Amino acid sequence: MHELIASYLFQNQSCPLPGLGKLSIVTSKAQSNFGDNVVNAPKQSVQFSADDTDSSDLIAYLSSKTNTDPHASGMALNEFCRRIKDDTTSHSSANLDGVGNFVIDNNGELGFVPLEIPQVFVQSVPVVSVVRADAEHNILVGDKETTNIQMAEYYSEEPETKSRWWIWAIVLTVVGIGLLLLYLFDADRSDSFGNAVKILDLT
Repeated sequence: MHELIASYLFQNQSCPLPGLGKLSIVTSKAQSNFGDNVVNAPKQSVQFSADDTDSSDLIAYLSSKTNTDPHASGMALNEFCRRIKDDTTSHSSANLDGVGNFVIDNNGELGFVPLEIPQVFVQSVPVVSVVRADAEHNILVGDKETTNIQMAEYYSEEPETKSRWWIWAIVLTVVGIGLLLLYLFDADRSDSFGNAVKILDLT
């Protein structure tokens, strides 16, 4: 029965156990470890919940594997689960071969401690970072998403030199107006602006 329960669990990712609860396989995500240049493989672990679920599929599986009628398979499953519960209660632990151990937790509730999956099945995969200069990829600059090509074009553009001709035009205009006003308001018409000799009236 131990092997059949384990086989059903790993094939279907969950296994109802009448009178006990349900075992489920939970798979974690692969984790990138850039410091060591590896990707850690996803890990699977068996979790137990006290939820009582329908066991008809498991009974049909046991019936087909043992060549017995479903009623006899159901009785055998119920007896197996009852023995696990009794062993856990009396010895504080009951083993489910290849899967883990049923235990009584600190609150007096039925719990489960899964077996560790051997490392040979969850080896890390080495990775090497490859950067291609001509390959376009997305990058995040501040809170704006752009591409490496756009950023290269942005930094390679020469800054525009804005034309400042109008400033010189204003300066020259002001200087010209100033000189004109100085000339017009020079009462003596001094020689600052050329020949300004007064002509005498001889009449």
